[in-house]
Amino acid sequence: MNAFTTLKTQPAANLTFVTEHFPSPTNQHLLDANEPALKLMRNLVLNPIQHIELGADIDEASLILNRTHHKVSFVIDAHNNIVGLISKARIGSRYILSIADRLNCNRKDLNVGDVMIPNQSLQQISFQQVEQSNVGHIVKTVEQSGADFLLVIDDTNSSFVGYFDLIDLAKICGANINTVKPANKFSDIVDTLLHHAEI
Repeated sequence: MNAFTTLKTQPAANLTFVTEHFPSPTNQHLLDANEPALKLMRNLVLNPIQHIELGADIDEASLILNRTHHKVSFVIDAHNNIVGLISKARIGSRYILSIADRLNCNRKDLNVGDVMIPNQSLQQISFQQVEQSNVGHIVKTVEQSGADFLLVIDDTNSSFVGYFDLIDLAKICGANINTVKPANKFSDIVDTLLHHAEI
């Protein structure tokens, strides 16, 4: 005979989604550089993001992001491996047209794989680092890395638990963030200029 007992239940009521208490750029005061970095982290545990397939066209990806109210999505291949990241900002930017021009095709012919940020271009930090950091540390890290996104991984199983977004940092901190991406050819400089014009 076991000693288990039943738990007390009650009728379900006032059901709501768990939401992030994310600062709004319309608030009267902007976030100070000395405030905890966790205030600016987009939490993927509370608010998981969907995956978009590598071969999806960019209009389909845009529709998915709009309907799910997400700013970004992981991109997966046929074996469900994460191969990159795609964002609403990137899909809606002139960067898309520069890629279409480079590939000598129309915008409608592009797929997510053509315009995503591949894994090798993404940077990550540990959740433990985030817990011990403030907003200023994150801004400095983003500036130094030249990345649009800074992924946060769990310290024990290396799964993604959150991310920081360059656009969030600029809007919510009121920061003029100078990201410097290494340029290997002239087209890299053009892409950077187009990217900063969008931000």
